[in-house]
Amino acid sequence: MLRKTAKRIAGEEGFTLLELFIVMIVSLIMLAGMVGLIAMGFQTFTGGRNLQSVTDASRRALPAIDREMKGLLHINDDECQALYMVNPSTQDGIWNGISFYSDIENVTPTATVSNYLITEKVKIYYDANTHTLMQKVTQPGGVEPSTGTTICSYVTSLRFYYFPVGTAPGNETPPANRYQGTSLNNMAGSIEVVITMQNGTITRTFQQTTFLRVLQRSVSGV
Repeated sequence: MLRKTAKRIAGEEGFTLLELFIVMIVSLIMLAGMVGLIAMGFQTFTGGRNLQSVTDASRRALPAIDREMKGLLHINDDECQALYMVNPSTQDGIWNGISFYSDIENVTPTATVSNYLITEKVKIYYDANTHTLMQKVTQPGGVEPSTGTTICSYVTSLRFYYFPVGTAPGNETPPANRYQGTSLNNMAGSIEVVITMQNGTITRTFQQTTFLRVLQRSVSGV
């Protein structure tokens, strides 16, 4: 057997067709395994990079929203109803944007809930065409920009839920104890923001609750 194998290696004897076929099958199996391992490595690397991109985007978006809404003085009920109510016929308390006045630059100490027009008007909304979270800021007495600025990308869904003072958001999606109505400025004591982001095969949902400055918002007891 050894002599026969040595002769074949030396080229003195050839391999049979069956032996060649077996070698080809084994080689293909090994090659497929190697390709699979390489592909798996690339997928893991790409997934990790996409997850990092989504996480970084959420870390930019949520603090920015929280910072600007904490100083909220007035919610524009009519504009929110016209632009951001998800189900207008039912008024089910689900919104995909918000319009409000806030001293976001913290340079107007005389601003109050009754004197809110001297502060910036802010719109935060979802652009479904570009999958981006957008913002428009209009300076006091100024003209609203025709286009917004991008807060972050990878957004596939944006939701705002309003809660009266003393009501914590529930664990359901959407929260069952959300305020369902249109008097947002009078009722909102806190606002929960839920953002869903996707990059490649990675999808994540992030949420945060902003408690409004209740002592400054004294309209109708809020």
